[in-house]
Amino acid sequence: MMEEKCVVIENVPLGGRYFRLKVQAPGISPQAKAGNFVMVGVPGVRDPLLKRPFGIVKAEPPFLWLYYQVVGRGTTLMSAWRSGQEFYMVGPLGNSFPALKRKNILLVAGGRGIAPIFFGIQYYAPANMVLLAYGAKSAADLNLLEDMSDIGTEGIYLFTDDGSRGQKGLVTSRVRAIIRERKIEVTVSCGPQAMLAQLAREIGESGTDNYVSLEALMGCGFGICHSCVVKTRSGDYRHVCSDGPIFKLEEIAW
Repeated sequence: MMEEKCVVIENVPLGGRYFRLKVQAPGISPQAKAGNFVMVGVPGVRDPLLKRPFGIVKAEPPFLWLYYQVVGRGTTLMSAWRSGQEFYMVGPLGNSFPALKRKNILLVAGGRGIAPIFFGIQYYAPANMVLLAYGAKSAADLNLLEDMSDIGTEGIYLFTDDGSRGQKGLVTSRVRAIIRERKIEVTVSCGPQAMLAQLAREIGESGTDNYVSLEALMGCGFGICHSCVVKTRSGDYRHVCSDGPIFKLEEIAW
């Protein structure tokens, strides 16, 4: 982990208030692993004062890519960044996806949860059979698909709440069928808490190994502020930043 002054290379609008941010980060990018995140600070302002977490989409040193949606003041300011903008970033933070070989893997993404899942596809595809189930509110919320054509998925299942692209309905609605039909051994997921809770119920006794990347608001990124704790089924509390963000799906008290 390190704090580094980074430089924006490009900040590409994807529609629907989503952006793909490419930055030069020669210190952080070589250390980044699938599942890690970074804390990004907006320079020159006191609101927001603290850095905010973003999942890493991919890393090709000296470059690193992030994906974000404009939802508040910080991301509104970020959306105005242009090539050459300097800012400070801390990372890579958190643990990473488990190493897997010769497995049938289903990655499940909901909305902005596609960020670490995209990196997961790149990580797993060379040595595994990888499928993606990706759901969002509408077609405008399904992003990064054009970047997936050359990273090795064996198939992509798309879902939208309004039916504007792919199958109408929730991404969790077909998970059990996909697991059965494609002989899935491992699932890896990221998305809204409600989606992940439903996924835990849907998978049930499927016999798969299940991992989840959790999203949470946090002020530090390394376990000091205690703002990102989650309760486990054993009754203990874990920090998403320092104990995660990758957990076993069944470990969390949904």
